[in-house]
Amino acid sequence: MKLFTNRPIASLLVFSCCLTTPALASDVLVSADFNVGQGFNYLVDDQCYVLTPNHVMGTATSANVMLPTRQYHTADVTHVFDVDMAILKADIPAAQCNRNTFLQVSDLNKLLEVYQNGVLKTRLADGSVLQTKIVISAVDDSEFLAIKPERADEPFKQGYSGSILFVAEQAAGVLLEVDDAGGIVYRADALTAMLNKHFDISSNEEASENTTDKAADGDAETTTNSHLAGRLATNQIKDYSVKMQENSPVEFVLTELDSDSVKFAIQILDKRENELFEDSFWSNRAYSFAFTPPRTDEFTVRVIGLQDFGKFDIKMNDFSFDAELRGAGNQLEIPGNIRVKIAPNAVAEYPFNGEANSPAEFTLNEVAGSSFKYALHIIDSAGNELYKDSFWSNRNYTYAFTPQQNDAYTVRLIGLQGYGQTDINVSQWNTNTALTGAQNVVAAGDIVTNKIADNAVAEYRMMMTANAPIDFKLESQSLSTKFRLEVIDETGEVRYSDSFWSGNNSRFVFTPLSSDVHIIRITGLQRHGTFYFKLFDYD
Repeated sequence: MKLFTNRPIASLLVFSCCLTTPALASDVLVSADFNVGQGFNYLVDDQCYVLTPNHVMGTATSANVMLPTRQYHTADVTHVFDVDMAILKADIPAAQCNRNTFLQVSDLNKLLEVYQNGVLKTRLADGSVLQTKIVISAVDDSEFLAIKPERADEPFKQGYSGSILFVAEQAAGVLLEVDDAGGIVYRADALTAMLNKHFDISSNEEASENTTDKAADGDAETTTNSHLAGRLATNQIKDYSVKMQENSPVEFVLTELDSDSVKFAIQILDKRENELFEDSFWSNRAYSFAFTPPRTDEFTVRVIGLQDFGKFDIKMNDFSFDAELRGAGNQLEIPGNIRVKIAPNAVAEYPFNGEANSPAEFTLNEVAGSSFKYALHIIDSAGNELYKDSFWSNRNYTYAFTPQQNDAYTVRLIGLQGYGQTDINVSQWNTNTALTGAQNVVAAGDIVTNKIADNAVAEYRMMMTANAPIDFKLESQSLSTKFRLEVIDETGEVRYSDSFWSGNNSRFVFTPLSSDVHIIRITGLQRHGTFYFKLFDYD
């Protein structure tokens, strides 16, 4: 039995759909008359179509569409579905029309039986992607889902409608209706069936055959999604002029060929013939690399025959866009995650609000089947670099960063070697309230334990009596961190100070010189972990 009826959809302003990579939201922004929405590309027989909600078009028969590269094209309405969706025929070149049919989950019903949470992804005006965590509140077996925001302070807004719902990082549907209670999602399997029927596509395999990339040859325009293929002999040179966007990495995939083997070089040159990239390859081996343009300009991709003769096959793909790497949608909420496609010399930035003395833990998860190196920096609002280190994606790593003041900070990732997608979880390791709050009052017989990190400070107040020693017994913990322990009297003078590793058992006895409230202060020095000690009266 259906939970929802197929009714007209109102208040729908934004439409977006999935790419073959779930980190993205939509292919284009659509504007018609006074309406603005989003759409996704659909390539059939070398013709690029755009799907967008029909209400976005309103009474208009044509629209302007903007690619993530901020290039503008036009599109005309060719068909309207019963569901609030329309097909537009666009003048986007086939090479720039990502052949992105809606990513259908193999068995969406089983996926929805396991997961009740997801992420709603909406592309913003600058091309970046806003992610909103949601809860699935009801499921229709054939067409619809009901969702609501996970956080009450993050309600759906005008402009969210049409965003894509991702469940377990797979596209599960399109948000069709928004109200104060939540939203209604049109399921991915229903949308896929509707598109296949309209375009007379019997299967995803047939769709792939219909959308095979064409080689860039003759006078055809070469773009960052072109297919470079042909024959090459020793000392022969083939140049391709390609317009590339600043900080928008382009992937080069070299297909292994079984025919005559030729060794060739690939060079990437700027307009002044400065060589920005050079490497050599054999055509009988598969290889891939990514190049990040330092600015928006025309570049030359040069293929040079070095040894023997034969065929070469090079496919260029847009790997990621500057708008996605540094866009307004990259605001990091804690807890949250950073999953971004990074390449050599590419820069991704994620702003976040940090609270003084409230450490955040960064967990860098191993990325299976991938090995690339990148740097991670943390910068304050004044541009001061507070943290810097480099990591390999095929290793697990954790560290904690403690803000020294309430401020806006930025996590900056810079690709160093190889390319791939990061998987970084950011969580709140501890808070200033837990570390220094009014509840931190202790007495003899108490256990004092808390989580500490580099530069974080924990404070506990204790009434001590002159000439009545206090026994501190520090017990080892599994997460070993180095910290300084100080005892400060009522005048603010440090009466005891020493450093310890929480992985070791230690003990000392402190004798107060006055009868008053003393401060026990613990300051993180190295790594992050837990300290644990017991307080006793020393007889």
